[in-house]
Amino acid sequence: MDTTLTASLQAPGQIPGRLLLIRHGQTAWNVERRFLGRTDIPLDLVGLEQAARLGRRFADTPLAAVWTSPLARARQTAAAIGESLPEADLVEMDMGELEGLSGTAFVERYPDLVVAWREQPHAVRLPGGEILADVQARGLAAIARIAATVPPGETVAVVTHQLVLATVVCHHSGAPLAAFRTFMHRNTGVTTLELSAGSARVLTFDDAAHLDG
Repeated sequence: MDTTLTASLQAPGQIPGRLLLIRHGQTAWNVERRFLGRTDIPLDLVGLEQAARLGRRFADTPLAAVWTSPLARARQTAAAIGESLPEADLVEMDMGELEGLSGTAFVERYPDLVVAWREQPHAVRLPGGEILADVQARGLAAIARIAATVPPGETVAVVTHQLVLATVVCHHSGAPLAAFRTFMHRNTGVTTLELSAGSARVLTFDDAAHLDG
């Protein structure tokens, strides 16, 4: 699970830094199981509570910086753990014509696309939107830029979205893009990357212990 990044990180012998990759809290469209890409809707009440719990979890964790997608649901989540910096490439996948559709409407309107998305998701460009490789490429570029700023031994948080996280963690786990569903995150789930000598290693995946109890 050790994959070289495209940016220069800490030199050998330095204390590793860490990146906390965090999915935003819950929104109404998550509950309704609608395609949610660039539509800028806020957290719902449950999402706000999830973000508050996330904040309490990391209240005693010194963070060198907090980076976030510019969308409201990510910014609200990031605000619970600190003052944040925007990174445009952390925005969610452009869903194009699927934006706002329910799963039922998706099946009814795009039956062929449903099959392709299930069987070869890495090869599908959503109508009017992105292909997963686009999401992964810009997500990895953003993570590499942010990782290059992490001081030795320090921790930086990154708040982003489901498909950005899944495709990025897929890469850093050495898995093919077609396996991205293996790396889906719960709302406010945290994956930790250890940064050392130009590489990133997945230490924990989708840790949501703060939501227990």
